[in-house]
Amino acid sequence: MRSQEFGAGLIAQNQSSLAPFRLSRPTSVDDAVALVAAEPETVVAAGCTDLVAQLREGRAPRSMVHLSRIPELREITHRGGRLSLGPTATLDQTATAHAVVDAVPGLARACARIATVRVRRTATVGGNLLARRFRYEMPVLLSALDAELEFAGGPGTTMEELWREDAGEGRACGAWEPQGLLTGVSVRTAGLVWFGYERSMRPTTTVALAVRRRSDGALTVRAVAGSEYRRPYTMTWRTGVAALAEAEPAQIGGALAAQLPDRIADYCGSAPYRRHLVGVLTARLLTAASAATTPGVQDT
Repeated sequence: MRSQEFGAGLIAQNQSSLAPFRLSRPTSVDDAVALVAAEPETVVAAGCTDLVAQLREGRAPRSMVHLSRIPELREITHRGGRLSLGPTATLDQTATAHAVVDAVPGLARACARIATVRVRRTATVGGNLLARRFRYEMPVLLSALDAELEFAGGPGTTMEELWREDAGEGRACGAWEPQGLLTGVSVRTAGLVWFGYERSMRPTTTVALAVRRRSDGALTVRAVAGSEYRRPYTMTWRTGVAALAEAEPAQIGGALAAQLPDRIADYCGSAPYRRHLVGVLTARLLTAASAATTPGVQDT
């Protein structure tokens, strides 16, 4: 048994009781921003799937701002070549929203495969990102799509910034200081040719892959390798072809995998093994992309 803060008394080690905290439920983004600014140490909550785990691990917040009553933070739209995901939109909403299905069907399919139905209907896009846990999959998906994070009252930032404090491999994710309240995630859909996700080798390795058309008409492949135990790594390859049918999947997959550093090694495999997996999964995705974008060819 142990004592909790604020005079909550004694509780069992299973964390079945919580220390008292101040709960605010703002109804506008401006109110939420003001609350967070007034008390920077406050916990921002949405779906709470990750937060509950943290509470069970001993986290004891003094105040919490819950975003469930701000409808604009749940919106998902596609306008002007930009897909915008509200940070409190659930993974299930992301998987089923018409805007996502129409603009980036591969993202909708990928979100529909994350975790379980129960988790998908509760977990949010923003929570999955800002939890900064290596095993979560939205950072892998949205990094491949080169998404931008939008903050109220501050500049936007890239997905790569999520891992800014994790230069030393093997470190836990830990806390990250965002630039204000996350208000949206933006994906540029103009020029996006295809997007797909391979998680058949999870937890050892997952790969999300986006193919975009450059201004010169040729294609660029951006892939992100994820793992249960290491942060996502981004790889990019500028091809000299204008159609995926002209590309060599195995060659491109090998070239992308070769960019991975030795520190990609984890508890499940050495660096050479994980590079091999990334090469195989990337080639598989490119083969599927070629079939999906070549007239008269069926994607199996």
